[in-house]
Amino acid sequence: MNKPVWFEKFESHHGKQIVSTRESAPGELEITINAKDVQEVLGSLKSADGGSFDHLSDLTAYDDAPNSPRFKMVYELISMQRKERCCLIAQCESDETPAVDTVVSIWKGANWLEREVYDMYGIHFNGHPDLRRILLPEAFKGNPLRKDFVVDHRQQFEGSSASDQVFDPFGNTIIAPTSSSTSSPNSSPKTIDKEG
Repeated sequence: MNKPVWFEKFESHHGKQIVSTRESAPGELEITINAKDVQEVLGSLKSADGGSFDHLSDLTAYDDAPNSPRFKMVYELISMQRKERCCLIAQCESDETPAVDTVVSIWKGANWLEREVYDMYGIHFNGHPDLRRILLPEAFKGNPLRKDFVVDHRQQFEGSSASDQVFDPFGNTIIAPTSSSTSSPNSSPKTIDKEG
């Protein structure tokens, strides 16, 4: 792959932080760095001359066990001006307690994406404004997308109240079924307040 024009200046500033580069998809540069450099490198990509990578299209992670470093953060970036993509991989230093700095100060939209990675992989985001589970209950043990997660049992959430064990997506409401004799295809289900 021919390196894009913007990469020459970027490499001159961040050459020592770059672990490797490759073409991850046709015309898409993938840059691997160490997690300790995430904020500096992503901040630089967001303010790159000639068309910054101003859009964080996705943020995720993967478990590369048994290899070490085991946990890798993935940042998918788009330059809306240049119509180019770039993928940044950040290797977490510790396999036992993986961590990386939050990028919420760079892209506010990273907030819930980082929470999802925390929930599924157990990667800690230093400086995150509200780091807690987003998909699973707080009492859940483990991280389901880790390769060593045991999936052949159900968890009992000891010590949690009965209300913590029930997922109610409507807050304080219950959707009550309507009888088939009175409902029509266009009718909506009734919303009933739990209190009354």
